[in-house]
Amino acid sequence: MSQTIAIAGAGGIGKHIVDAFVEQGKHKLIVLSRGTNQELADCSIEVRTVDYTSVSSLSEALKGVDVVISFIVEFGKDVSQENLLEAATANGVKRFIPSEWGIDSDKHHNDSPAMYDFKRVLREKLVKQDKIEYTLVANGLFMDYLLPKGSKKHLKDVPVPVNVEERKARIPGNGEDTATMTYADDIGKAVVKLIDDPRPWPKYTYINGATFTWHQLVKWGEEVTGDKFHVEYVPTEKLEKRIEDAKAAGDPMEIFFADIDARYASDFLRLPQNANPTLFQGIDFKQPKDLIAEWYGKRQ
Repeated sequence: MSQTIAIAGAGGIGKHIVDAFVEQGKHKLIVLSRGTNQELADCSIEVRTVDYTSVSSLSEALKGVDVVISFIVEFGKDVSQENLLEAATANGVKRFIPSEWGIDSDKHHNDSPAMYDFKRVLREKLVKQDKIEYTLVANGLFMDYLLPKGSKKHLKDVPVPVNVEERKARIPGNGEDTATMTYADDIGKAVVKLIDDPRPWPKYTYINGATFTWHQLVKWGEEVTGDKFHVEYVPTEKLEKRIEDAKAAGDPMEIFFADIDARYASDFLRLPQNANPTLFQGIDFKQPKDLIAEWYGKRQ
């Protein structure tokens, strides 16, 4: 059955999801944008300009919409996503996916960086309402971060503990902590399946591409490239000191990245499997060693 889907925030991972729906070609796609988006318009995607500070503006844009998928990132007292949920509910939108796209919010509901407070606030609002079906989607880190600088399809370059391009690793902790990574295009395929699935959504949806330790990732990089990686271990005391220094300096972004760096030395980024193993049946999730081989494999 064809549905009308509204995408809020079609940059980064949001653009990967737009690509997945365009490739499928089954549903009507609408992108909500603060301004014009000629690139999407040129692809025959309907772009509706909205004012996220105005519920009435969002309500007008959501007329006839069945599903809202949010990729909004908020800072400070921004309530864009809360307004989006209010407008979606008022318009009878059937399903809503909030802006999560990362950690397991079931396990880390109250244990996430302060910059993610907007996600926690919306989760609490969703739990208290019964008008709209929702699911909280977690996919771990984007596996695309393993690609060379400047080569990502839509995502920005973000440093992670293992830098395959430079054949080095700066590993927080002892290297045996596990993390989940999922390739962004595979996330798009999974979201399309999720939208098409008529069964009631689970409260938590896990898109788990691959789960491994940092040591395993270094091993795969060395096997594929034939090069020995330079590996540095960062003790937890040094990680905690960086957080303290960042807080003392009062730089929100430095606090955020110092916090994330410390969490790499834990299971913060490890995701479980879905209770229903058939949810994403048929998707051949990209594996990190295969991705490394595609981009860095030894040349004959």
